[in-house]
Amino acid sequence: MMFPLVSNKRIKDSLTKLIEQRRLPHAIIIEGDLGTGKRTLARFIAKASVCDEDVRPCSSCRNCHLADIGSHPDIEVVTTEEKKASITKDQIEKLRSIAYHSAHTAKRRVFIIEQANTMNPASQNKLLKVLEEPPSDVVFILITPSAEALLETVVSRCLVLSLFPPTLEEATEYLVQNKNIDKETAAKLLAEEKNNIGKAILRLEEKKESIGRAIAHDFFDAIERSSPLSAMLITVQLEGNRGETLKFTEELSEILINKVKKAEHLSETAREYVGMYDALCELTPTLNTNINLSLFFSALTAKLSAVKNK
Repeated sequence: MMFPLVSNKRIKDSLTKLIEQRRLPHAIIIEGDLGTGKRTLARFIAKASVCDEDVRPCSSCRNCHLADIGSHPDIEVVTTEEKKASITKDQIEKLRSIAYHSAHTAKRRVFIIEQANTMNPASQNKLLKVLEEPPSDVVFILITPSAEALLETVVSRCLVLSLFPPTLEEATEYLVQNKNIDKETAAKLLAEEKNNIGKAILRLEEKKESIGRAIAHDFFDAIERSSPLSAMLITVQLEGNRGETLKFTEELSEILINKVKKAEHLSETAREYVGMYDALCELTPTLNTNINLSLFFSALTAKLSAVKNK
């Protein structure tokens, strides 16, 4: 059984023991900040609940396979409906009626309630009725940023698992091994996100998906090589795309700030990067006007090149 989260050793040890002894409680609350792995842990518990092998989850049986691809008939995820801000009483009423039906293929049914904190008191009280007299073959998993958002009567009937970010060293090692980035980049990103692996991965994926952010690095490299023509040619890809141009300026700003931090204080190099940053800050507000993007990039290239060659 491979525990899916980095760190959180206390939770790992207690859950492993409960799963091995077939003593998982009928109701579990998983609380923690965005990115700490609440949904990952919920799906792990659900998978272990429907697996019938001796070592659970085995990740090899049909039940585990269906759980992995999100198609297991005995694992139901309840979340807010489209255009609604909270889980409704009707959704909880439906859950209650289904909970007393027999499982389809596994020995247990699992209900994962995402955004459980959005349930109003009336919805929570409806859920409380089934938590007070739960079917023997059902596991309820409630996901919330904080258990304090739920009624005390609900919390009192659940095992509460509180997730926390791992250490910087643990999180860095995970990103290096699983996300194909170097240790320095991983450590920097994690420091900005307070060791939160989920948030760091979201940042990485956002940067990969953004052509503007990628071009910012190529543009800066051209400026560093004192090649303004190359810099201008690079930005041609962004002309007509104001949204990606804004991401370009955000990434370029971050690049320059990091360069200033790494440069020796008050050195000529540090002053050069500060000058580039000031030039960028001076021009960026013009993107909120109807400025032609070609003109914007021409002015930016000229200003940064002037600072570089001063």
